[in-house]
Amino acid sequence: MLPALERTALLATRTLSFVGLAALMLLAGMTLADGIGRSLFNKPLEGVRDIGGLAIAVAVSCCLPMGLLERGNVTIRVIENMSAAAGRLLNFMAAVLVEIVLLAMAWQFHLYAEKMARAREVTWVLQIPVAPFWYGVDFIVWCAAIVQAIVVLLEMARLTGKQNHESA
Repeated sequence: MLPALERTALLATRTLSFVGLAALMLLAGMTLADGIGRSLFNKPLEGVRDIGGLAIAVAVSCCLPMGLLERGNVTIRVIENMSAAAGRLLNFMAAVLVEIVLLAMAWQFHLYAEKMARAREVTWVLQIPVAPFWYGVDFIVWCAAIVQAIVVLLEMARLTGKQNHESA
């Protein structure tokens, strides 16, 4: 069951990371158009900075779940090389710690989005409401927490010897 869950999560996280890449590509295209407009026509593209900050927040959050599932974070394998059992225990404990941090982040992003909604905060130039973007980021971080819960289950299975896990 866990391998099938991991494969499904991997497909979903790769799809989500594609959305993040699309947001970055949109920002890159807008930045290029803004630079060309400024240098050739002395006419900047209005609102690039407005959209840029929001696009980067969405793009980074979209890539977070895939990085977690693929174990793309920095790890130190010194103890694992000395004792496989100790390494599995540390990997499990690290996965649990990351889960706790993600839950705290998701909660804080929700509070921030609510604050932006209550204040009816908008971008400076385009006057776009920012709360929906931050609710989107919050949703994606909650998705990352769900993905990390899968990682915790996989690490627990490795720790208890119920699964020989190979990264997908």
